[in-house]
Amino acid sequence: MRKTVCLLLAVLMSCLLAMPAMAAPEGPVITLQPQSPNYPHYSVAIYTVKAEGTNLQATWYMEWLGKTYTISDIGGAMEEWEAFAGESYGARKVDDNTFIFVFEGIERDLDGGYIWCVIEDGHYAVTSQKSRICVGSEKMPPEIVSIPTELTVEQSAEAEIRCVAKSLDDSELSFLWYETDTGRLGDIRAVNRGTETADYLLCDTSEVGTRNYICMVESANGGMTYSSVVSVTVTEKQPEQTQPQDPTEPTTTPTVPSEQPTVSTEGSTSETQAPTTTPDAPQQDELPWWTFLIVAVIAAGVGFGAAVIFVKKKK
Repeated sequence: MRKTVCLLLAVLMSCLLAMPAMAAPEGPVITLQPQSPNYPHYSVAIYTVKAEGTNLQATWYMEWLGKTYTISDIGGAMEEWEAFAGESYGARKVDDNTFIFVFEGIERDLDGGYIWCVIEDGHYAVTSQKSRICVGSEKMPPEIVSIPTELTVEQSAEAEIRCVAKSLDDSELSFLWYETDTGRLGDIRAVNRGTETADYLLCDTSEVGTRNYICMVESANGGMTYSSVVSVTVTEKQPEQTQPQDPTEPTTTPTVPSEQPTVSTEGSTSETQAPTTTPDAPQQDELPWWTFLIVAVIAAGVGFGAAVIFVKKKK
């Protein structure tokens, strides 16, 4: 019997220790999607993806002229896209969570293609958004340092998207927010007729559903970058959960009649009563159900041990 009690306790402890792990996210989580800068012809073009996780590795792909290439693998025979990728190009890992692909001399022939990556940790994999390759600007584009990947909020709640960017020559930046029904850069339209020009956007959350936003960042010297798509999902507002009141506590507090005298004025009579306040009854902290189970099992074990000692004393 004693072995059975110990075994039950061991099983319960194993379940409790496993609970945090069960709540942990499965696989890598992308925190910065690749952006879509407009690069000058034969400039250094860099595409960046950041993710949370451990033992992460990235594989880069490019869609160009109707074909998909694994551009992380540049071994073997030379492929068509490599003729326009510059003098040097390839995938690099900046740190444990930052991955880039560099074209050192990108040519305008690659304009219109798409680049993305798949990040994996050996067990799970996640695919980034596709960034459009834009080549043809006369100036280097500003860099978008941070922008959310997605947001989920309840209906009528506040939802803010903030775009953090910097210019390579410290020139002043301007912002313009767009919306796209398809999630594609080619289908964008200005939000609120082009009046949203701050580095943040307060999204419309009046209706349930998902809306996609893109921020265009432009430097004073003419450089331009389009952000990744930020999906904002609005869910139905959940009713507020009220904590049940302890049945042992009184539900109402009797009102003590006021002893204030009646104050009379000319032609009118009013009664003034001291305000009565009812303090909120303190709520007792509820313990999880498994706490009572563990206590019951331990109590059973203790009771069994006491019984054994009692029997031995009688002998």
